Amino acid sequence: MRICFISLGTFTHIGPYLDYFKDAGHDVSFIALSPSPERSVPTYNVGIGSKYSERDGKWKYPISMLRARRLVKKLKPDIVHAHYATSCGLTALVCGFHPTVVTVHGSDLTIGIKSRIWRPVLKRIFQFADCVNTVSPDLQSMTESLGIDPNKIKTLTLGIDTEKFPLVERPQIDPSGVLRLVCTRRLEPVFDHRTIIDALILLKERKVDFQMTFIGDGSLLGVLKQRLRDAKLDTRVKFTGRVNNNELAEILRRHDIYLSASHWDGASLSLLEAMAVGLFPIVSDIKANSSWLDNNADGLLHKAGDANDLARCILRLRDNPQLAIAAIQGNRRKVIESGDRKTNMKQLEEIYQSLIDKRR
Repeated sequence: MRICFISLGTFTHIGPYLDYFKDAGHDVSFIALSPSPERSVPTYNVGIGSKYSERDGKWKYPISMLRARRLVKKLKPDIVHAHYATSCGLTALVCGFHPTVVTVHGSDLTIGIKSRIWRPVLKRIFQFADCVNTVSPDLQSMTESLGIDPNKIKTLTLGIDTEKFPLVERPQIDPSGVLRLVCTRRLEPVFDHRTIIDALILLKERKVDFQMTFIGDGSLLGVLKQRLRDAKLDTRVKFTGRVNNNELAEILRRHDIYLSASHWDGASLSLLEAMAVGLFPIVSDIKANSSWLDNNADGLLHKAGDANDLARCILRLRDNPQLAIAAIQGNRRKVIESGDRKTNMKQLEEIYQSLIDKRR
């Protein structure tokens, strides 16, 4: 197959798609709507300028979209796959190519569907697409609420490399020992690290011994560090910055509890990585998380934005360490069954072929 992917050049998850289908023997090309780093496949930067800014770069999109349209006509792919419904889904609509797959990743729909401008545009994009790939059940429900035929919606996440994130056996959490906590979300407002830090302050007040690691970078690094200094917690909390995915599993295995306070999400690959290696998840009670976890069984779900509830959940696990033992094997099994990258990409490959055959 000749597969043409379209996304922002800096989109975190586009690389695994490109690499998988290239390694599977397909003719893969990548149209980057904004400047992209070097990729493993032929890459066509249709963006304007050498850098991309989320704040001031969107005026460039119409020009980039027209450039993408010309490229698609030139490349003559068998199928186009656009990632993020707003920017690149709209680009796919402008390109007018069939068959086209549009993947919805999260905020592109959760925010866009509330907009009087974007809601009808999203509906038009999804009507145009031959397949709408949602990465979580709640995104599927939102897509259906726009009147989109459920038969054209396929819920499938990119998944993770479960071989790269093997299960690690750990000793039972010691209620009198050090709690080893980790968060791997980008330091951006949607992931609400402030709630995690406020929960840590509450743990300190209760004389709980812990070490916290934040993995990733983002615009809130300075603000969060200052908050920790003010609370005199900076010696107990470490910021690693961005970590190569090949090194992440080794860092995760040195922890016991995975935290996330995200206000919304698609399918969190960070959560799947934590579940795969055997960390106990304590995460916000949003649909993207509850679709993977049963509260009080596979993990603990805290009220989004509620530091007191998050602290309560951490203390509950500390006082009931058997919760983690019961969850480990079941969480690993869930990831293998529904979140394994090779399995899911093989399903996507079959979707591609079906769409191409149908169009022919």
